[in-house]
Amino acid sequence: MASLDDELGAFLGTYYARFSAADYDGMLQLWDRDEPAPIYVAEEGDPFVGWPAIEGYFANNRRVLAALKVRTWNLQTRQPVPDLAIAFYEMHWNAKTTGALGHQLMAGFNRVSALLRRKPAGWRLFHYIEAPLASPVYARRVARFAVDPDFAVAHAPKS
Repeated sequence: MASLDDELGAFLGTYYARFSAADYDGMLQLWDRDEPAPIYVAEEGDPFVGWPAIEGYFANNRRVLAALKVRTWNLQTRQPVPDLAIAFYEMHWNAKTTGALGHQLMAGFNRVSALLRRKPAGWRLFHYIEAPLASPVYARRVARFAVDPDFAVAHAPKS
């Protein structure tokens, strides 16, 4: 039997592969639709509470993101009761914007805390919070690492 770390690591791999593929419908399939008031807190804005708000956030991503790549590490898991899991991990993202934002390359770091419920189809999110670093710490880290080199090359403007 797989460990909780293995199960949630595989879940996150699938979740972020769908995010990187701009498969927002597929991402939403990994949320617990039985939850009446899911919470999604992205680093860039106010909390999204409820399905219309979360679906609106992903719809906006379709309009403003041309490419995205996410990697995670330092996964810490807990299972306080059999059908509930807590996941904490660190994340780095690379993005290429489009539309009104123009074509920009951006990157960032977050810590993520998520709650998942075991359902017949597997683990499903219902509470997701990105916790950015404090501004001075974040600025130092971004200055050191910024956009991953392979992402920058793959998404450089064509001449």
